[in-house]
Amino acid sequence: MTDSRHYKAFISYSHSDEQWARWLQRALEKYRPPKSLFVAHPDLPKRLFPIFRDRDELASGGELSESIHKAMQDSDALIVICSPAARTSHWVNEEINRFKAGDRGHRVFCFLVAGSPDAHSADCAFPTAILQDEHGNVIHEPLAADATPKGDGKRNAMLKIAAGLLNVGVDDLKQRDAQRQARFWLTVAIGSLFISALTIGLAIYALNAKRESEIRRQQAENLIGFMLGDLRKNLEPIGKLELLDSVGDQAMKYFATLGNRGTAKELLDRAKAFKQIGEVRKAQGELEPALKAFKQALLQSEALYKTDPSNNDYLFELGQAEFWVGYVAWERGDLKSAEPYFQNYMQYSRELLAREPNNSDYNMELSYAYSNLGSLASARGNSQVALDNFILSAEINAAELKKTPDNIDLVFSYAEGLSWVGSAKQDIGDLKGSEQAFAEISTLINPIYEKAENAKLTFTLASNMGFQTEAKLNLGEMNSAKELNAKSLSILAMLVAKDPHNAMWLDVHNKSRFIKLSMIPASDWSASNDAELNQLQESTRKLLTLDSSNSTNTIRLVSILREKALRALHTGNASDATTYAKSAHTLMLDLVKKSDSKPMLLVHLAKSAEVLGSALMANQQAQAAEVIWNDTANLLDKQSIRIFDFYPVRYLLAIDLKQTDKAKQIETELTKAGYKDPRMDPAFTLSGTFQLSEPLKRMKDK
Repeated sequence: MTDSRHYKAFISYSHSDEQWARWLQRALEKYRPPKSLFVAHPDLPKRLFPIFRDRDELASGGELSESIHKAMQDSDALIVICSPAARTSHWVNEEINRFKAGDRGHRVFCFLVAGSPDAHSADCAFPTAILQDEHGNVIHEPLAADATPKGDGKRNAMLKIAAGLLNVGVDDLKQRDAQRQARFWLTVAIGSLFISALTIGLAIYALNAKRESEIRRQQAENLIGFMLGDLRKNLEPIGKLELLDSVGDQAMKYFATLGNRGTAKELLDRAKAFKQIGEVRKAQGELEPALKAFKQALLQSEALYKTDPSNNDYLFELGQAEFWVGYVAWERGDLKSAEPYFQNYMQYSRELLAREPNNSDYNMELSYAYSNLGSLASARGNSQVALDNFILSAEINAAELKKTPDNIDLVFSYAEGLSWVGSAKQDIGDLKGSEQAFAEISTLINPIYEKAENAKLTFTLASNMGFQTEAKLNLGEMNSAKELNAKSLSILAMLVAKDPHNAMWLDVHNKSRFIKLSMIPASDWSASNDAELNQLQESTRKLLTLDSSNSTNTIRLVSILREKALRALHTGNASDATTYAKSAHTLMLDLVKKSDSKPMLLVHLAKSAEVLGSALMANQQAQAAEVIWNDTANLLDKQSIRIFDFYPVRYLLAIDLKQTDKAKQIETELTKAGYKDPRMDPAFTLSGTFQLSEPLKRMKDK
């Protein structure tokens, strides 16, 4: 970068864009390049100061003043605030032409604030001098830092301009800037932890002295509100919520000493704090402490609501608390307990919307309520009912997103809704529709993901890639599945390295790791794969120590043990295979007994039973194998409610039991749905040392 000129840049703008010009000038002059950038670029200036911005609209009819000429000559670059107003501004075009006349066209940067970048659009934002050379010849459409919400957003657009002024890579600058922001908020968090411990301690100590008690209580609750509100919002994108663990502990103890003391507003804030503590606990995989906080939020909200049922804020918080208590029960597979809370949440959402029909927030609450009921129906195997609810939820979300397409929270919600639609379509056997729903999510999120570093958004994208990978496998698209899985693993590994205490991230990372291993055929399996499978088993067990009631992690452990049994069969170790398979089957039997979320659990039970039968057969226990296969097949056949995943495992059981007609019948259903998952072929995992039985040989030859 040239340092001989006084100004780092000259901002050219239309009078109607003055607010943008003022903001950009201040943002650039306050900006400090990250210190880490100076290692590779030691000659960088420490500040982008000063930036020239003409304060007064030039008089019409005249030419550019001498002071403007001088400032432009003394500026290293020209920044043009681009908008439809700038396009029609005589003076903006004059300033661009004058700057370019000095053979410095490569130092003109566009900052788009309104209008379209399309040169042929009626609301084109680029001034004519940007689109044409000095002879009037059309030149290519310029690149611009797009400050609009649909584009880069204000800060990222400013960083693009800063990168241009500094002559450094945009991505490098954004990454280092994000790291600096993360360090800043970590410092704030650590300092706040110390202050919170001291303030809350003083508040408890002062409870007996009335005046001091009031002062200390207000200080403590304001600090708790900041840490669980504003600070949490800044820690969440960088994946450091575990820093709030001690705040949650302190706050819970402090609130317990207060009882019902405080104003109505303070009691409402307290209910919100309980809910936020629960959300942090849930993210850490600690469902029991989370449930305790959510139940406190429910008690507090109920008490407030009874004092004034017409208060919308009280009703809203009551609905939130009902949802979260129900969510924990649902997460544990206790659908019977979850249902009344979800039904209450639906009732309160409808009531809020009836009170304010045009309230978008209340409309979204109704969307979430439909999604909750859909998740209950899905867990019970009522797949069409589930799909209908998910579609209603997604339609509400889509309508709200159409109103405010730049609302990132609505994008997240819509992505989640589409994910449920994709899962429900798989359950009814619409495999192609399922894959399309997951693909739509990637299309929705990718553009936002590429523009900003946000842990929540990044995780949503990676998690969806896991679902999309499985959808590709169902359709037999192994290469596409491997590509998606590799991308998902790369993103999730980065997230987990950033915050190894986030149980949700760890769980989804484990899921992607398991899918990767499941796609390795027996012939390519290696000792390093055995080691990775063992590591995966250990990681899953650690998550279960946080909360043994978490059915998702139990199922993951069952899948790992089943995979280990198959690999043992591949090496001819029938004894180990039987041990692993029995452990998996026992875990699933216990889970099925405890939970009323039966259909998907029965699928995993059947898979573990099918592998256990294969292990027993290899261990010369043919009669025991036949018994377990028969019992499992009969159990599946007796179910009045079935999901599509019943069919592949029942197909294998039909082959095991030499039920030719049944196998043909199911094969027709699988073919009709386009099901081609190569992993269901026993040859994929059992070829090698293990001597296949005659039924399995036929499957392999097929």
